[in-house]
Amino acid sequence: MKLNFKFLELMFIGSAAEFDQCLQHDKREIAFVGASNAGKSSAINAISNQKKLAKTSKTPGKTKLFNFFKTKFGYIVDFPGYGYSKVSKSQKKDWARELPKYFSSRENLVGAVLFTDIRNPMRELDLTMLEMLATYDLPVLIVLTKTDKVSKEEGEAVYKKINNSFGDSLNFSIKDNASIERLVKKISGLLSS
Repeated sequence: MKLNFKFLELMFIGSAAEFDQCLQHDKREIAFVGASNAGKSSAINAISNQKKLAKTSKTPGKTKLFNFFKTKFGYIVDFPGYGYSKVSKSQKKDWARELPKYFSSRENLVGAVLFTDIRNPMRELDLTMLEMLATYDLPVLIVLTKTDKVSKEEGEAVYKKINNSFGDSLNFSIKDNASIERLVKKISGLLSS
């Protein structure tokens, strides 16, 4: 099947463990947030058509830093996944301090993409993240991941419910080119408008 859209040209630029170490630039950026096993890294690989750009693992919680990916129009900042129990207490404390700092102080941050598993969407930590983003007036796109793991009917029902309750959302699977294209277009729109 021929693809009629362009993948995002993404390049990994670097990581930062703390807000003060984050890359300084003058382009727009969006934050990728979500639970440790929500599929953020897989999504980064899918939208860039690169298998190993973002590290994926069967063990959740691999992203322990702010990871910066450069696009033609700006940056995607992949945040550490939340809710994974094997992360140390000190690491969790660091994140609790560093994440709000990021949202409140990054002037070129134009929005966030919140990834949540369609089989168990918008859990307590997702709702907490959504509330935090709302306090900073950041537009949020909710991406319901792993739609290939549910029936089409179930996927559409969950999408309707989430869209009605929380606003802008889309169904996504790394195995579905149409959903990859939709996400690419949304991200390009956020970064270039």
